[in-house]
Amino acid sequence: MPVRIGVLGCGNIARVAHLRSLAGTTGAEVVAIADADAANLAAARRLAPGAKPVGHYADLLAEPGVDAVVIALPPAIHADAAVAALQNGKHVYVEKPLATTVADAARVIRTWQGSRLTGMMGFNYRYNPIVRQARLRIAAGAIGQPIAIRTVFATPRRTMPSWKQKRGTGGGALLDLAVHHIDLVRFLLDADVARVSAEIHSTITDQDTAFLQLCLTNGVTAQSMCCLSAVDEDRIEVYGSKAKVTIDRYRSLRAEETPASARGTLSGAIGRLLGEMGAASYALQKRRAPLHDPSFPAAMNAFVRAVRDHETATPSLVDGLCALAVIEAAELSASSGRAIPLDGTAAVSSC
Repeated sequence: MPVRIGVLGCGNIARVAHLRSLAGTTGAEVVAIADADAANLAAARRLAPGAKPVGHYADLLAEPGVDAVVIALPPAIHADAAVAALQNGKHVYVEKPLATTVADAARVIRTWQGSRLTGMMGFNYRYNPIVRQARLRIAAGAIGQPIAIRTVFATPRRTMPSWKQKRGTGGGALLDLAVHHIDLVRFLLDADVARVSAEIHSTITDQDTAFLQLCLTNGVTAQSMCCLSAVDEDRIEVYGSKAKVTIDRYRSLRAEETPASARGTLSGAIGRLLGEMGAASYALQKRRAPLHDPSFPAAMNAFVRAVRDHETATPSLVDGLCALAVIEAAELSASSGRAIPLDGTAAVSSC
């Protein structure tokens, strides 16, 4: 029997990523969709013609024939929707961010941890083949001792719905972009954030540009810039004592390794060979995938499999809480002009 899924929120990301990915996910059936906007709902019905359309997500959650939900509502509603879904016995996949505040995220975690239901965070880029390749190479010691990380995540200026223009309703570069890179820094190095320094600017819309410096529990420092009014770029560079590995989600077909020495290393040569072997396969996956990123269908597959087989889903909702703790620390740092330690806070003790 397939996992019967309801999609809460039928805006752009749900239509171009989640619904298209679910259409190709073995063992999944979209049986209901919810959106208060009639145009969004009509567009989603064309992608899921067999799904029951409803105007409010609460009506969908009351449906006994729904096993699990994908929450793709505006971020300010994520926490309430996730709590309600869990209380109604539904497994949940929550598009990032988990909530707009740590307090609301913690409320979701408390409900989830007592539910015995699957809870998965929408940090889909963990499932991008280039990211996973880089993580394996770092763990294998290919770059030596990790020393530093530098990341950029930016988009051109675009027309935004009103909620995306204000931090309080879930907008801003931190909740939209930086939240992904905060998670990937933790994922790539298997370390948590211990201290945060930040500058945040509101140039065109609220908090549309941010600069972060994260000191990790393993001693590595990560510097990140995110911006909603620059150029399209999503790039992560991890510097090690032997080499550098670069993830360029838009422009590369593999994780690029640059040896510390111009003469190269055996490890670097092996990494390049493995990367070249996988590049053709990745190019095909990328061409076929929603938004040209295979991580979306891979994440949906992982969620459905976790629900069906009663497995632990990863990234979990706790990973969403951890990223929000870093974002709130960054906001406090920007307003106070000082670095903010994270160890010892209630949020991070849960991470």
